[in-house]
Amino acid sequence: MPDKQTPDDLIWGRHPVLEALRAERPLRRLLVAKGARGPVINEIFARARQAHIPYDLRDKAQLDRLAGPRHQSVVAYAAAASYADFDHLLAHLPTPALLLFLDQVQDPHNLGAIIRSAHALGAQGVVVPAREAAGLSPAALKAAAGAAQHLPVCRVDNLQKALQKAAAGGLFIAGLDAQGEQPLTAADLAQPCALVIGSEGKGLRRMVQKRCDALLHIPMQRAAIGSLNASVAAGIALYEVLRQRQP
Repeated sequence: MPDKQTPDDLIWGRHPVLEALRAERPLRRLLVAKGARGPVINEIFARARQAHIPYDLRDKAQLDRLAGPRHQSVVAYAAAASYADFDHLLAHLPTPALLLFLDQVQDPHNLGAIIRSAHALGAQGVVVPAREAAGLSPAALKAAAGAAQHLPVCRVDNLQKALQKAAAGGLFIAGLDAQGEQPLTAADLAQPCALVIGSEGKGLRRMVQKRCDALLHIPMQRAAIGSLNASVAAGIALYEVLRQRQP
């Protein structure tokens, strides 16, 4: 049996996971034991690629610890909610648009809090990468307090390409960075824009920074002890956009 303390909704076993894929049930990630073979495994891989569901190869012992000995080399993390289509969201943005991109935010509680703030402060969607990032797990949905049912959350294979599409669609791309050359309050955020929030600890990756039109820092009254929490930084930036857009 799987560990009862595991916060995610686990599906394990070759056929249960395959049936979940065939039924197009929303899945956050697949874990497959290294060296697993066979027609069912091949179909699982094919359907995962077709549905853009990320998968990782892991040692069998890791799957044993996660789901018990009867996992049959396959474990899936079921998403607690469905993801929205990014291209559709981008094509139907109102004016002025506001999107929030998260660069590998890891903590599901941070993700949920960010979704909650984004909904309250007027964003039209949140975009997360498929790998190395928190997804729509039960913990994230609980922290979002219902906001994820009303705000589109998109999962993309490549965050840099998604930012490039947003820029081509006319959005000003503003990355939050403690070393940003411009204060958040000095940027023109009344225009259609996308805010990019970095991960806990590491901040924005260098290649993501290069996709930004500007890197902005949050002005401080006192020197910060470490960087601001990702959800706190997102809330401050979202409120600044709202402030600038008010009559």
